[in-house]
Amino acid sequence: MSPTALPGLVSEPARDVLAGPARPARVIAVARQALYLLPHGQRDPLALVVPGAVRVAAAVVLPGAAGDRPFHGLTPGRTGRVGAGRIAIGSLCLTAGEFWAPPRAQDTPPGPGTRPARHAPPAPAAAARGPPRRPCSRALLAHGGPAARGPRPARPRRDTLRGRLHVRAAARRPGAAAPAGLALALAHIAAEADRLTPPVSAALLRQAAEGLCIPQVAALLRAAATGGDPSGPVTALLAGGHSSGCDLLHGRCAGARLATRARDGVRPRSTPS
Repeated sequence: MSPTALPGLVSEPARDVLAGPARPARVIAVARQALYLLPHGQRDPLALVVPGAVRVAAAVVLPGAAGDRPFHGLTPGRTGRVGAGRIAIGSLCLTAGEFWAPPRAQDTPPGPGTRPARHAPPAPAAAARGPPRRPCSRALLAHGGPAARGPRPARPRRDTLRGRLHVRAAARRPGAAAPAGLALALAHIAAEADRLTPPVSAALLRQAAEGLCIPQVAALLRAAATGGDPSGPVTALLAGGHSSGCDLLHGRCAGARLATRARDGVRPRSTPS
């Protein structure tokens, strides 16, 4: 007997995947609140998340009827099927219910949104270590232009880089083309993400390069742009993941400092502040 299909809230980036032909999909990551499926022949995974979890851009939000532990017993390597309007993995079966649009940093209201936040906690020690940075992050950290000369500092963590990308995207108006230097940096990220990081991280970086962000980041950008109190958005952002929220916040602050220097005509330094 097949499981009862439940309606999920489908994000716009996930709509085409769900509406396409049915195909095998493999579990590549799973946690208590989220599961990532990689459909055969697709570059980016599809996230299944429980209500209340962080909503990444390409996500299907499960209904409450899915239970408290909808991913119990599912492990990486398990296969299911995605397409023809359905997602089936283990005892879980979803159909397309309502659709939702993930926020975009470009939709942030005009305002002083690039000023650094003053509520950032101390940066994680791990962010100060690591192998030399790759060209994609070097290009971005150098104000979207050529990599700065000098010693190579530590490679920023993925979520820190995402935070910087969000600030970059917020500075662009909807429909506006990215400056040439920034476009080059974003092209580096899109080209190298798969080689430098696992599929989930690579997909999140590409989404950030397009300006797609989670609601908590959108709320923080909006507060900064409009002069609102950022304490609520900061608290909500820090509550996401083990260190993701903290890294995103530090990336947002670093991106704001770089944008301010660029606006004031200050040349980029060879190391991130």
